[in-house]
Amino acid sequence: MRYLRVLLTLAAVALLVLAATPWIDRISPTWLPVVQSLGRAWIVAAVIGLLLSVLARARLAVGANAVVIAVALVTILNVANRPACDAGEARLAVMSLNAEYGRADVAQLAEAVERRDIDTLVIAEVDEALIAALLATEPGSRFVHRSGQTSEGASPAGTVVLSRHPATRVEVPARQTGTFQQPAMSIDVAGRAVLLRAVHPQPPVARSIEQWRAGLVELGEWQRAQRGRPLVMAGDFNASAAHAPFRNAKRGMYDTAGLWPRATWPRERAYPPFADIDHVLVRGLNVEDAGTEDIDDTDHRAVWADLRVCTR
Repeated sequence: MRYLRVLLTLAAVALLVLAATPWIDRISPTWLPVVQSLGRAWIVAAVIGLLLSVLARARLAVGANAVVIAVALVTILNVANRPACDAGEARLAVMSLNAEYGRADVAQLAEAVERRDIDTLVIAEVDEALIAALLATEPGSRFVHRSGQTSEGASPAGTVVLSRHPATRVEVPARQTGTFQQPAMSIDVAGRAVLLRAVHPQPPVARSIEQWRAGLVELGEWQRAQRGRPLVMAGDFNASAAHAPFRNAKRGMYDTAGLWPRATWPRERAYPPFADIDHVLVRGLNVEDAGTEDIDDTDHRAVWADLRVCTR
């Protein structure tokens, strides 16, 4: 029994080290961002360890596992205050989806657009064929404004913003870090101009981890330069609150996902999604409702938010 207690304690300490990795702000070793994103897994492991430790009367292990759960929750729970403003009647419903090389089920996407009455749609990893198929549907025909052209073939780089409200393209700083397309649009919502930026930085894998970090830093600098304007940043951030570069990028903005963000990636695997890397961030808008949608043939959940422009 003594050896079991020692093993349970060592396992709990190891879990605690893993759960604390989100406070390490670096990009080496290259596997670190993946470990940082596994907070939900550490919680499950710690709960199992806690139960075993109670049965084995391993007090140190019980305490360590409890700390693991608390530490992991800090990186998952979205405890930021909701935007406090006087919400007007001007409505903007935003949805974002990574279409995984343009393979997402168009019929299901159109159905989700209609069900949530979406005004602005951000699609990453999209090609012209998917956009044409979506615009040919009745729900998709509402999108009469778009940010521009994208890839003719399957590619992770294509990102397009579609809008039912009048919208004009806004120039953003030239890409210096090898990011994918991240267009910005100024959207006229009942006479109020709302700035929207589509987001899709490089993924945090070995070949592009430096570009991933630099891309998130650039997004943070850009959004803080837009203070005083209603702003939405929506897309596949390839990062969650477990990553320091994302926490910096969203500073001053509110994640509409709510207290417990639903994991959005990866879908359609033998195991459930474990990372909330798709976001709708806002400033200067009130959040009426928000959630996710499951669309077949893509490894991401769609995220959406029903917003009202603040009057002051």
